[in-house]
Amino acid sequence: MHSKNAQQENHTALPKLVGWLLSRLANPAYKNELIGDLEEEYIERQSAHQETTKWLCSQAMFAIWDGQKAMARTTKFVKVISIILCILALPTIVFFVGWLANMQDPSEQLWQLLVDGKIHAILFNSEYWQSAWNEHGLGQIGLATFINVPGIFWALLFAGASYLFLSKTNSNSWQYGIFALAFIVVPYLLGYAAISALEPEPQKIGPTIAFMVLAPFFTIPVYLVILFGRFRK
Repeated sequence: MHSKNAQQENHTALPKLVGWLLSRLANPAYKNELIGDLEEEYIERQSAHQETTKWLCSQAMFAIWDGQKAMARTTKFVKVISIILCILALPTIVFFVGWLANMQDPSEQLWQLLVDGKIHAILFNSEYWQSAWNEHGLGQIGLATFINVPGIFWALLFAGASYLFLSKTNSNSWQYGIFALAFIVVPYLLGYAAISALEPEPQKIGPTIAFMVLAPFFTIPVYLVILFGRFRK
């Protein structure tokens, strides 16, 4: 009798790490039931001297994956991703505008990329970041540099389109996020396509470049305001 009780005491619940991960990453809709079922089967497997480590790892990984898929469909996840987009995009645009405003004798490579409208290639060019940092563009940039009527108009157009989209459709936060993302990237795509097709003189690409970068700059904050205002939960 004593040996039997001692044997049962050795059959513990889930390991602490597994329990901690499941309590935070499993699907909240049935998290408690899932942990309870796993604990029961885990103890039964221990009692029957069956393999438990691989089985528990596979079950935990599947539960965590399912939980993360469920979380990715929530409004909270969309808001987090949107905030990250804002944190990454807006300072990058400000830094780029500062570099443009204070650009002095850029290298032939950077100049050619700029003339071709390939801002995406410039941002992934280490020479650009070194040049922008050395020229201290942010310290000499004024608010007037960011005044761009087409960009502001585009943001207002997005606000109106968002109102129609949300009022005429029963869209969730993910669908609205995709809708907003299209509005954010379209100015850049339009500008790049126009420069590639028309091949304007270098002196005339300034307004197009400004629209390409400043339209998203104004649109992203409008998107965040509408997102947090419409989808409160």
